[in-house]
Amino acid sequence: MTLFRGPIYLTDSVVQEICLRAKIGYEKKMKAETFGFLFGTIDKNKRLVVKKAVYYRGGKKSRSGVVFKHWSQVWHALNRRTELANRFRLRFLGNFHSHVEIGGEVFRGLSADDKESFRLDRNAIIEVVVSIWQSENKEVQPIARGLAGYDPRTGYQYRIKAYTKKGNRIYQTSIKYELTDGIVISV
Repeated sequence: MTLFRGPIYLTDSVVQEICLRAKIGYEKKMKAETFGFLFGTIDKNKRLVVKKAVYYRGGKKSRSGVVFKHWSQVWHALNRRTELANRFRLRFLGNFHSHVEIGGEVFRGLSADDKESFRLDRNAIIEVVVSIWQSENKEVQPIARGLAGYDPRTGYQYRIKAYTKKGNRIYQTSIKYELTDGIVISV
């Protein structure tokens, strides 16, 4: 049974929040990935809309990942996302995290650890990754099935990709950007 039909719709506030969190992690002295939860709805037409992104402070964050070392940390994260879903009256949809530039390189897909974590989380149906790096190139290069952006104030490039899973398979799915007033921008 298919839970939703692509593409995934991200609201303006979600895109703003995940890019802000990526920027904050990128600007840390030792750069750090960020991590959070995604909440939203799946309507009767199987349209998935991500309406809220919430940064999660837990876990050990480094340049190459976010790690939960003890089961107590995992249980705390699971309880927190359930609590937030109830408070927002939205469905927990999945997680977001960032990939930061390290030594001039940025990983733009899902790492083996990302895939394993996503597969093991039975309640997560999507995973959104925002990649961030410094660039003198002010041109925004469109990417297939994702969102691309450039912030002229900072010189940062952003790439946002979404993934879903079917059985044990993970694949990239298309994203559409929905502005607060309901206008959908197709990229």
